[in-house]
Amino acid sequence: MSAESGPQRADDLARALALVDEATIVADASSLILAPSENPGGTEARAARALAAIASRLGGRVAMEDAAPDRPNVSVRFGPDEDAAGGAGLLVLGHSDVVPAGPGWTQDPFAPTVVDGRLVGRGSTDMKGGLAAALQALAAVHRVRPDLPLELLVTADEEDLAIGMAAHLRHPPRPYRACIVAEPTDLATVVACRGASNHEIVVHGRAAHAGRPEDGASAIVGAAAVVDAIQADHAALRAGASGLLGSASWSVGRIDGGHATSIVPDRCALLVDRRLMPGEDAQTVLQALLDGVRPRVEALGCTIEGRTLMAMPGFVTDATHPLVATAVDALAAEGRASAVEAWTAACEGGFVAEHHGCPTIILGPGDITGQAHQPDEHVAIADLGIAARAYVRLALALAG
Repeated sequence: MSAESGPQRADDLARALALVDEATIVADASSLILAPSENPGGTEARAARALAAIASRLGGRVAMEDAAPDRPNVSVRFGPDEDAAGGAGLLVLGHSDVVPAGPGWTQDPFAPTVVDGRLVGRGSTDMKGGLAAALQALAAVHRVRPDLPLELLVTADEEDLAIGMAAHLRHPPRPYRACIVAEPTDLATVVACRGASNHEIVVHGRAAHAGRPEDGASAIVGAAAVVDAIQADHAALRAGASGLLGSASWSVGRIDGGHATSIVPDRCALLVDRRLMPGEDAQTVLQALLDGVRPRVEALGCTIEGRTLMAMPGFVTDATHPLVATAVDALAAEGRASAVEAWTAACEGGFVAEHHGCPTIILGPGDITGQAHQPDEHVAIADLGIAARAYVRLALALAG
């Protein structure tokens, strides 16, 4: 670093940080919450338009691409598309959909309010607060360093089948310097994340009168054998847990089968969650389960089939990578200790790490386990400001 570059960088940082305004972040996050985007539901278009309006006001170049009708991805770029060395700069990743509001709220979930220093509303934590903080941060950096390529990518359908990310992956990879996923980590620096996969497993039996059940083959009994196999494999995986990510896991989320109590059921369907370790292939995992349990199912007079509905890869970034230390230092400069840890949830960062080949971390305001996906979802306004300023520090440090 030259004698002139140090003071200049410090001046750039001070000017960019001065442009971060918590009240504006809250107002922008509130605008996004006011545009409901519950998923399942396919309603991201309104939230995407609200996001585009905010980004345009802040000087970003907005591009929208439908992953499905009225379900657009939104890309917001500041500065050139590439830097002088041909790099694509910093990518911040988020999503525009939220889980359904559900019961139990003490207020309208889509009428954001500020209570005791917290912004309350569906999506405040996961993750419209993080989007507003990221937009303000990138705009602030752009004001002082217009030469830096910066991008916010906001996908549709992250909470369900990831069709937005699938559309993004059809584009050629770009040489991003790093990716920050702005999901809620309670401002911890997350360097490892398991993947996730959803599967449908269907057991076919043979209908008969319940007065003579031996004339049929109960698909529900066959499905019970599948559940037993899933639970046994889950226990084996947990027994071998190690490292930051622990182990893969299984969870049976839904069972549908049968017609009436007097009919032996001829069909039973399971919806199953399988968390993936980095490098695991969802379809291979499913096929191994099916092959292992098929003899038991067929011995009951049933057949079994399955299909993968969604697969999201995990990722691991080496904890010694400079990106990690830079993130921890950025939070420390804001008076917030940032633990380096793994995440129990899943996110689309694994897709980016795999497709673009860039180091990836998850870092954002709000608590994924204590605040997201539940009634009266909220995020501390102070944490929105800390996150935005940390993103400013990260963007400028990575540029240096």
